[in-house]
Amino acid sequence: MLNVQCKLPGPGSKTFLTEGGIETHMQYKKGYELPHFCLFDLMNDPKAVADLRAYHERIIEVALTHKVGMVLDGVHYRSSRDWGKLLGYSSESLAEIVTEGIEFYKALAREFETADSPMPISGVVGPRGDAYDVGRVMGADEAEEYHAEQIHTMKMAGADFITALTFNQVDEAVGLVRAAQKSDLPVVVSFSLGDDGTLKTGPAFGEAIEAVDQATDNGPAYYMINCTHPVDFAPAFDVPGDWTNRLGGIRPNASSLDHGVLCQLGHLEEGDPDELGQQMADMARRFPQINVWGGCCGTDYEHIDKIATAVLAVNQRMEPASQL
Repeated sequence: MLNVQCKLPGPGSKTFLTEGGIETHMQYKKGYELPHFCLFDLMNDPKAVADLRAYHERIIEVALTHKVGMVLDGVHYRSSRDWGKLLGYSSESLAEIVTEGIEFYKALAREFETADSPMPISGVVGPRGDAYDVGRVMGADEAEEYHAEQIHTMKMAGADFITALTFNQVDEAVGLVRAAQKSDLPVVVSFSLGDDGTLKTGPAFGEAIEAVDQATDNGPAYYMINCTHPVDFAPAFDVPGDWTNRLGGIRPNASSLDHGVLCQLGHLEEGDPDELGQQMADMARRFPQINVWGGCCGTDYEHIDKIATAVLAVNQRMEPASQL
């Protein structure tokens, strides 16, 4: 495998792709039930593991074709203590399945990684509560204690860095970042935004980034947006500022339907992959430092391919070919 420090996404790195809406793919295209949206539980089912592998292989093929990096992650989103308890997992059995998931990605990296397509392994951490509802608000200390357990397991299993997805509370993000720092793991924070470009807990996207940076000494390697359609997150950029320089990745939804609705429709809402690709190309023009691109609810390998094609076309006009 390649040297870890040479293959991590971040400021100045090459372009990386991530997976798309893996939960909605497994639900609506493969017919699996996901109690409490806990994808990690499928690691107990050999057939599901084979389908998960096939899904990742399709997106890896996109990365290899475009000669870009590929962040390997996805199955761990709700593999933390409270969600595990809902499915009957003990601390020990939860740690075992988290480790199994990291091993799943390590095997993919060993098989498919190339010099042109580095494949770092991200331990994905979701919020303690429901990303689509404010629910119980935590302080930073409580959030640090809660997330430290999952992060430590991922560290011991061999994750290269941590990605916090669909966070909607600043203090929870601060605690998560501090836990990753204590485990000596690079960390990325991705916020989910409402249709006015703000977090469900109130602050504007830029305010949230500035608050987390201030509380953690600029701890995150970069920030992302996920589980939000471009039409919805667009208002976040009506107030420009230096905070926009901290944005390093986007994983949009396929549709502008409400966040939680997409996971409960009973069918896959795929939107228009070509249009989504062009919307991400527009973001690449505005913010050329963004170099991590993927998808969220409703997206699939077709969307990732369209996004990669559109974004790389922009990059080729804006940057030396050696930076792609």
